[in-house]
Amino acid sequence: MFSYVTANTTKETHAQLTRRQTLLSGAALPLAAAAAPTATLVAGHSATTMPTHRDFTLGDFRVTTLLVGSRSVESPQNIFGMNVSADEFNEVSAANFISTEAAQFFFTPTVVNTGSEVILFDTGLNAAGTSKALNAAGYETSDVTHVVPTHMHGDHIGGLTDESGNETFAGAAYVTGQEEFDSWAKAENEGFNAKLRPLAEKMAFFQGGADVRSGITAVEAFGHTPGRMG
Repeated sequence: MFSYVTANTTKETHAQLTRRQTLLSGAALPLAAAAAPTATLVAGHSATTMPTHRDFTLGDFRVTTLLVGSRSVESPQNIFGMNVSADEFNEVSAANFISTEAAQFFFTPTVVNTGSEVILFDTGLNAAGTSKALNAAGYETSDVTHVVPTHMHGDHIGGLTDESGNETFAGAAYVTGQEEFDSWAKAENEGFNAKLRPLAEKMAFFQGGADVRSGITAVEAFGHTPGRMG
């Protein structure tokens, strides 16, 4: 969810691109996956009829994206287009086939199987949805060797524990960005306190540029949250 403009872009073009990309980068991404299977997303239906996972290979790694949940949120301009008028938001949305009535969000943790380790990046909204998608992809929760929250929003840490507070990935090591963890630890956030704080003693921390695991390098992506990592 970032916009890039070259240094020699004119002021007028910069303004146009920034406004347009701000709208599209936020609003288009949650809806992009909805373009083909729109029938599953109408009222009274859910995204559960969509594939629960997709695989691809990257070198020797098997990478699996998991669809662990989906929800519709009304009034997307209140999320993605607060810096423009309703008319402009509607115009840009219509030109790009994006609904102005609701945004469809998809929660998609990623599994990286290195051959010797199974690394889960983010855990979705809840343990049940993530466990179900993992199973469909051929994994048990006990197969996960490392859990890496990229940041601490609820849809990324919700699956760390179940409704009773039991660890979903009890046999895994936990790794996350130091600055992100520290920022949320000071905030007295209810979700963080319920999901992350109990795991603090088991958590290892890294900075940008470090190897999360061999072959996977952490990149600072601060802004969405104070210490978000990629």
